[in-house]
Amino acid sequence: MATFALQEHEAFGGQAMDAEGRMTEAGSSEAEDTRPTLPGLAPWQRVLGYWQAVDPRLPSLVRFGALRPADRHLLMQALNEATAGRLQGMDVGPDEGLDSGELRAVQVALARVAVIDTPWSAAFISWLARQAGLADDEFVFSEAHVDYAGAAWQAGIDEAAGRPTRYALRACDLRHTPPRIGDIVCQARGAGAELDTFDKIGGVLATRDTGGESLPMHCDVVVAVDATGFDTVGGNVLQSVTRRRLDFAPGTRWLDPSYQSEGCTPGTPGCIDRHMSRQPWSLLLQWR
Repeated sequence: MATFALQEHEAFGGQAMDAEGRMTEAGSSEAEDTRPTLPGLAPWQRVLGYWQAVDPRLPSLVRFGALRPADRHLLMQALNEATAGRLQGMDVGPDEGLDSGELRAVQVALARVAVIDTPWSAAFISWLARQAGLADDEFVFSEAHVDYAGAAWQAGIDEAAGRPTRYALRACDLRHTPPRIGDIVCQARGAGAELDTFDKIGGVLATRDTGGESLPMHCDVVVAVDATGFDTVGGNVLQSVTRRRLDFAPGTRWLDPSYQSEGCTPGTPGCIDRHMSRQPWSLLLQWR
């Protein structure tokens, strides 16, 4: 997973953030049609490919020329319907037809708009898991991080109780368990979530199968580890595939609450916190 994450990071132009949450290198945005460092697919095409990991049956523009005739027909039908709806909204009547080149341009534009409008960070993790060779009984391929995080939480419970499980990952407390390359680190998104510890997140994950609340999350893959912290790569981070540095040693609480930002305390009225990585990173999904 780490190898493929680094590959995609390079393909997106190497966007990076330092330990203080500052962008140190700007990469390509999700909807761009450029290929800055590697030949092949443009960023928006790569994102569409990530979505196929959630459901491989979904046709995609990524390999349009290689699709089977039946899949190509389904894809064109869906795109034509979407195109017709968009053109009607632009007051273009059915008799004002488009030639093949114009239709293709509209189809590509709609696909790029869809990439922008739909969060894809969990689809990115799912794609990495499929690239790593995981099967459906080993990982929950989903557009929501909470689904595979919940499966890892249950796997940890089953493992502790001596029950068999084929799931590849267990849930651990990031403050006490050193991450390893290929592991996944997660946090609950949103300042008002107040799910800033392993136990609080676990309380939500444990009740989801019984009608519990949903849990907006974000997760990255660990790609490097040293004595003072680790580097991760995540998708849909500042509209790209981004590498970030997290100075977080096990047994400590990363970014002590006394940390001051621009002369004020984050969270207080009037204080603008520009630290892009300041999130309650507390959940580690570790390979079993």
